[in-house]
Amino acid sequence: MKKAVAIMTAAMMVMSLAACGGSDQAAATTAAPAAPAAESKAETPAADSQGDEAGGAETAAAVGNILEGKTVGFAQTDSMSSWRTTETDDIKKFVEDAGGEFIVKDAGGDIATQESDIRDLVAAGVDFLVVAPLEDNGLQGALQEAMDNEIPVILVDRAIAGEAGTHYTTAIMSDFLWEGEQCAKALMDALPDGGNVVIINGGYDSSTSTDRQDGFVNALDSAKYPIVGEQDGEWLMDKAQSVMENIIQAQGGENIDAVFCVTDDMVQGAMNAINAAGLEPGKDILTLGIDGTRAAFEAIEDGRQLASCTCTPYFGGIVVETIAKIMNGEELPANITNQDTLYTKDNVVVELGF
Repeated sequence: MKKAVAIMTAAMMVMSLAACGGSDQAAATTAAPAAPAAESKAETPAADSQGDEAGGAETAAAVGNILEGKTVGFAQTDSMSSWRTTETDDIKKFVEDAGGEFIVKDAGGDIATQESDIRDLVAAGVDFLVVAPLEDNGLQGALQEAMDNEIPVILVDRAIAGEAGTHYTTAIMSDFLWEGEQCAKALMDALPDGGNVVIINGGYDSSTSTDRQDGFVNALDSAKYPIVGEQDGEWLMDKAQSVMENIIQAQGGENIDAVFCVTDDMVQGAMNAINAAGLEPGKDILTLGIDGTRAAFEAIEDGRQLASCTCTPYFGGIVVETIAKIMNGEELPANITNQDTLYTKDNVVVELGF
């Protein structure tokens, strides 16, 4: 029998992000209009988590045309989601607004291609290299080549198995474990008596995916919330729909109480599968995800998705700000941690979704 859904309420201040990291030193950001109260990981005051217009204006004013005559290369993992395209567009905007030239390489989801892209950008003589690593391993040699050529490397949104100072200058990303933990707390509040849980991962070679899953699973009481199905959705909506259909067929939809996907795009796919099985997302099976997309926020408002924890794609401001610090000879931490916010029906603002 399904448990009644009780949406969790939170009491910490709402915040936002200007980038994504994993240390106890947070990115410097600026204040913006607040949304309703939300569960947040806030280490410094921050701009709106899903839109950086206010913070962006101050960043632009602070750095001016500091990148005039400079080239910034960006090695992107792929362009298969709104999160990725938003990330690329935002970095491009801020680099060009600061007077710089922007070159982007899209690996199309292939690690060998991304390694080649990085080497191509190094050979092209870029002044700064920004990399969104596809996987934890496979890029170390190319990244070290950049560093050896005195090209500062800024990792964004994902980590690698490497060392600051050798493979990269600094890394900016979210606390992915924390994101997963917040989703687990939302689920436990909604289903206090427990329930059967399905997990759809993004990929086991990515720290983003594995940390989010670990944070979620480790926060749950395994006796009350058994994981009855787990598959790799490969970050894709269509793939997540397919694997959720398989799990529903294997387990029986009536035996599944919730599904946690490590991205909101995959939640959309899972909900399509739930609907196709004649079940209702948010009523028969609760859904949770991470990223803070507009589609997720609309689903939360409609009651089809229980919660979404943000992970901003807006890296432009913090990337240019970090480059400015490098050019000024300032010492940087190895890791810069973003702030994130958990949104439920009680505090969601659809307009904050990207």
